Amino acid sequence: MNHDPRRLINRLLVTAILSASLHRSSVAQIPPDSSAATRGNASTIVAARDISGTWEGTFKLDSAWQLPERASARSVAARLRFGPVGDATPTTSSARSVHAGTFEIDFSRFGFTLSTRESLGWSVGADSMHAMLNPTVGHGQVEIHGAFRGDAVSGTWRYATDPGGARGTFEIRKTSPR
Repeated sequence: MNHDPRRLINRLLVTAILSASLHRSSVAQIPPDSSAATRGNASTIVAARDISGTWEGTFKLDSAWQLPERASARSVAARLRFGPVGDATPTTSSARSVHAGTFEIDFSRFGFTLSTRESLGWSVGADSMHAMLNPTVGHGQVEIHGAFRGDAVSGTWRYATDPGGARGTFEIRKTSPR
């Protein structure tokens, strides 16, 4: 069997990044009626934000280097959809719940393309979220990191490939709950 060591290393790196992100936000969630909450230990409760639904907005390009094509736009429309997490309920969801989804963003206008329209997203406590666009490949993902501002999220995105990359900012707003 032919194993490409770079592909294996890239997959391990993506797994480590996801694991580290999830581990940093792994404070236990306590149901509202639990004994710890009734003892006045409310500081241990972490409410995960529900990111399921449709989010729309814009992605802006700040910089790009050594990409196959030259950028033809500095801003593109964006739509991300995240599904609910299986059988999750308010008492079983946590900051570690990962939502599978899809995205519609024309990254070719920034000088690169992604091989899938798949995404994975998760909230990090009550204040921020992360997502990985094109997560099923060993290289060529877009990572997004943002902070909640009401029903909107704003933050940064990054695309890295060998030898090039791109980065920028984004703003998305929840347009439908599911």
